[in-house]
Amino acid sequence: GYLEPPNRYMSPLQTLSDRDTAFRRAVRDLSADFDGKIETVATEYYLHLEVSGTAPGSTDDVEILFGEEGGIVNVRCEARVTLPPPPFCVKKDCINGNMDQRQRVQKVSRILGLPAADAGRMKETAKWTPIFFNSDRVPTDLDYDDY
Repeated sequence: GYLEPPNRYMSPLQTLSDRDTAFRRAVRDLSADFDGKIETVATEYYLHLEVSGTAPGSTDDVEILFGEEGGIVNVRCEARVTLPPPPFCVKKDCINGNMDQRQRVQKVSRILGLPAADAGRMKETAKWTPIFFNSDRVPTDLDYDDY
């Protein structure tokens, strides 16, 4: 199964075209939106962006890798200067972690027009509940390794 804590994980993106076309569009669209601050390694289908970080004057790295099979695009945002996460959150989609990095990955998804690979399953089965008001019991009939 996936070993990262859930507040640090987001589903990979799903391409809607072939890998070459999706990569070329990503370079074009992200270069326009991030003022050309983009490094590409075309032979490896890899993009690297430097964006303003959460800490004043800091930089975050956004990395995008277009997988070989299945139309999967992995996106990661890594802070060069980390801050402690806020003690709670009350916004929808917030999972007590660093929302700034999560929002940067969501912005990349919007710019590229790519849905999350698990968007269909999440729409059908996911339920968001603020942590302090959560009266849901933890499901015992799920095997998380199946996801």
